[in-house]
Amino acid sequence: MDLHSLVALFDSTLHPDPAVRKTAEQQLQQLEGHEGFLGVLLQMISSADLPLGTKQAASIYFKNRVRRSWHASQRALEQYPPISDGDRTATKANILAAIYASSQAIKLQLTECLGIILKFDFPEQWPQFTVHLKELLHAQDAQRVYTGLLALLELIKRYRYTSTNRDVINEIAKELFPQVQKIADQAVASDDDLAMRMAWLSFKSYLNAIQSGLPLPLQEPANLVAWGTSFIKMIEKPVAFDKEAIDEDAAKEPVWKAKKWAVRSVNRLYSRYGNPALLPSSNIKKHGAFAKLFTANFMPQILRVYLQQIEGYTAGQVWMSERIRGLIAQFLSDCVKEKSAWKLLKPHTEAIVAHFIFPQLCFTKADQELWEDNPVEYVQKRIEPLDDFGSATVAVSNLLIDLAFDRKSATLNTILGFVNGVLTNYQQGTDGACDPRSKDGALSMMTSLSSALMSRKSPISGTLPNFLLTHVVPEFKSKYGFLRARALDTYCRYSSVTFPSKQVSNTVFESVFGLLHDPELPVRVHAALALEPMIEDEENRDTLARHLPQVMQVFLNLTNEIDSDTIAHVIEEFVEVFADRMAPFAVELAQQLRDTFMRVMGDVAANQPDPATANMDDVGEKTMAAMGVLKTMGTLVLNLEGSPEVVYKLEEVVFPIAQFVLDQRIVDLYDEVFEILDCCLFAVKSVSPNAWNLFGTIYSCFKNDGIDFIEEMLPTLDDYVSYGMDVVATNNDVQARLFDIIESVMKSDRVGENECMCACKLAETVMLHGRGKVDGMIPGFISLAAAYLLVGDAIKTTPFLVHALEVVLNALYYNPVITLNVLEQYQWTEGIFTRLVQSADKFSRVHDKKLAILGLTAVLSVPADQLPASLQNGLPQLFEAVLHVFQSLGKAIEAREAMERMYEGSDDDDSAFGNEFEWDGAEDELDGGSDLDDEDVVDEAEGAFLKELAGQAAKALGSDEDELDLNSDDDDDFESPLDEEYSLESPLDEVDAYIHLQDKLAEMQSANAAVYDAIARHLSPENTQFVQSLMEEANKQREVLATRQQQN
Repeated sequence: MDLHSLVALFDSTLHPDPAVRKTAEQQLQQLEGHEGFLGVLLQMISSADLPLGTKQAASIYFKNRVRRSWHASQRALEQYPPISDGDRTATKANILAAIYASSQAIKLQLTECLGIILKFDFPEQWPQFTVHLKELLHAQDAQRVYTGLLALLELIKRYRYTSTNRDVINEIAKELFPQVQKIADQAVASDDDLAMRMAWLSFKSYLNAIQSGLPLPLQEPANLVAWGTSFIKMIEKPVAFDKEAIDEDAAKEPVWKAKKWAVRSVNRLYSRYGNPALLPSSNIKKHGAFAKLFTANFMPQILRVYLQQIEGYTAGQVWMSERIRGLIAQFLSDCVKEKSAWKLLKPHTEAIVAHFIFPQLCFTKADQELWEDNPVEYVQKRIEPLDDFGSATVAVSNLLIDLAFDRKSATLNTILGFVNGVLTNYQQGTDGACDPRSKDGALSMMTSLSSALMSRKSPISGTLPNFLLTHVVPEFKSKYGFLRARALDTYCRYSSVTFPSKQVSNTVFESVFGLLHDPELPVRVHAALALEPMIEDEENRDTLARHLPQVMQVFLNLTNEIDSDTIAHVIEEFVEVFADRMAPFAVELAQQLRDTFMRVMGDVAANQPDPATANMDDVGEKTMAAMGVLKTMGTLVLNLEGSPEVVYKLEEVVFPIAQFVLDQRIVDLYDEVFEILDCCLFAVKSVSPNAWNLFGTIYSCFKNDGIDFIEEMLPTLDDYVSYGMDVVATNNDVQARLFDIIESVMKSDRVGENECMCACKLAETVMLHGRGKVDGMIPGFISLAAAYLLVGDAIKTTPFLVHALEVVLNALYYNPVITLNVLEQYQWTEGIFTRLVQSADKFSRVHDKKLAILGLTAVLSVPADQLPASLQNGLPQLFEAVLHVFQSLGKAIEAREAMERMYEGSDDDDSAFGNEFEWDGAEDELDGGSDLDDEDVVDEAEGAFLKELAGQAAKALGSDEDELDLNSDDDDDFESPLDEEYSLESPLDEVDAYIHLQDKLAEMQSANAAVYDAIARHLSPENTQFVQSLMEEANKQREVLATRQQQN
């Protein structure tokens, strides 16, 4: 491989002439599979003589080559040549030297490549890597040490999320981390850029090493002191800054990154391993001693440092990035829950609320600039703050909540008094003296506390109507747009508060309704969100119904303006509530939604020319907006279930969208597209010609890359079969495509058992809905299932075993003669039926049990002379298997009915799963009571929720709640039964298993006496009595059916 030729080619890729660039790129693609290609690229990248642009082009090509082909999938190998063993060896021999010799930008490219190589080659194919790493970390040359730190971080990343295979991390912590700590300590004492990079790499490596477990060497007191000292030095390190000029861009500088990673490391140590109040019971034995050590010896120091940083920040003497402020707030939240930390923090809470929390919740200068320059981004940031990772606003809000309710007797009066003081000062001040930003902060604090302050046992719930009418509703007319928006948001959070009169409620509604036309976009968005809970009121609904087309138009306009899914759920709620009024303009609404969708996708295509590669990372909010539009269209269709003629018109709007998404292979939207197609078909319970035209596109999508999305496709495919059996039964091409989908999934090595279960479900739908109409498909279905059932270890989990067996049971129920002939033809009869009988206990759901009964009794109805010889002697055992299933059918039915009652009643009991905030004793505490000796605060919400679910399940299943081990470590998926599915519907729902058995026995007695006698002779007295009880139950069910028919 000639170096100079490659250099010339990469220079050509930078040529201004597109034709020259394209030719060079094509030649590079032809050369990349040649031996020595990667080695020469590293030579180029390391060269001191080549231009930076050429080296950067080479590094990008190198990265893409490694990323695509170092561990290539079969699909990648079809597009790109594999990397030879010689190139692999040369790459590993030279990549560390190339990183050392490169500029910072190229270092990052090569370091990413190093991470990929380590992921697949370390330690087996690169055992000497740690030797090279140790040499670099002990070098005298700072750049070589820096290279070692970059490489170390990539190695640790390889193991950071594994909680089981910790040997490598433990060895690194023992052998390398003492040197890394020395490097960090020396770097912290310096001020140059490289030293700060080395510090933050050291701290970042430490954090990644403790991500999923705390290595034993790092639990030793000496190591904790050493690292802890480095962290504190870095956090306290004074850094000069210009108060007027500094902004969040400074957070990208190495010194602030080093501070951030020091804070993150301390926080992780405390929250995961060092806080006794937060340690899960399963980790107390493992980390309890370390938690005591950390709490006693290190936590007080770091809390002191954090409080000093807050004091300096509020005084303007220290600058902290938003991320660091958020991290410190998170640490303080953890301190609130642990008793010794709380005792240290408690004297500072008033100052923290007033000077740290409150200012960060106020409307800032940066907020004002964003409001004016980019109101769309302002809306996205304010309305969906949880999407803003690392937001200090979210962190201080959580700290406020923890203070107010975990330590309510000590803090709640103080917090509410502070808020009241700010609001009163604003109310009583003159225009010039009033600070609207402060009022915004006070209302933001009340918004944060809303869920608890509104609960039924809240000690201040009686004052909330006056709070809203005095301090919130008047701001609907504020001259400050941000204050109008905040007032709307606050009202929305307290919307369930009841006003003293209907007239007041109507006035509030009219004010909110009027703000839909506010000149400021964020205000209009908040008004739309505030209207959603107001439609629960009947008078409000009547008013909105009169203006429904105009209101929906406002919502659509907002969706177009903000290009996110913020308003989508509001539109969905309106569509559901006003479903009976939507029909007259549903098509027009759908057309506008379609136009919005196509505009958004046009923007996506403009930003990313190949829509097939669209993904969440690249298109973000645009894709979310498109998803929201599709979900709204699905809701619209589903709520017009009673108007099939409208739905058919909607299909003409919806199907082209589906066609576009599937043709363009926009995989991020497959889920929404198949959901909306499911809604269309389900709403009309039939498959129109337009829908059948789309079926070919769905099949093509499956053949391209849709096999990975078979779970998303399944409901739609199920609808095509369930509601379009008239076409399926008579169209061989449709049958062939359906079978190909099922067969491709069952035979693919790209999918797992969940996807294979989808294929089994689709086969079941074909057989249940096509009884007597699709005989030609049955042998193929049986063969696909047998390929798994007759190979000992082919099936790994119980759910897939059940679904594979049910393919055979469905075939037996469909036509036992055809099925038995196939089994006999391939000598599968004995093996399949042995597996069926042995697995009778695995049929846990009502559906499974019914199908087992129907399938096995179908065999018993076959005349004796047509039964395979291998079955004739086993008929008694087959019937015993049927009885065995019946023994648990009654309890399964009761459990399903209990589940249905639980789901149907869940909306009526908000506190069913512990959603009610715990206010017990709050009233006494507000009068000056103690704080329960300032003990640890244990968050039992999750445990209570799980325990409640366990209790519900225990009652439904008739078992003892104490027997349900929520903390079981048993991860044997094969022994996990299928859970009852509330939404599962099938033709078997109309079949009564008891009546079916009674009919089958009567039929056998008269028309198949030989089989009947063979079974009867072998019945034990107990089973004879059990059969009699089943017949009695069948008679009861017949009476129930007769009564229902008379009532209807």
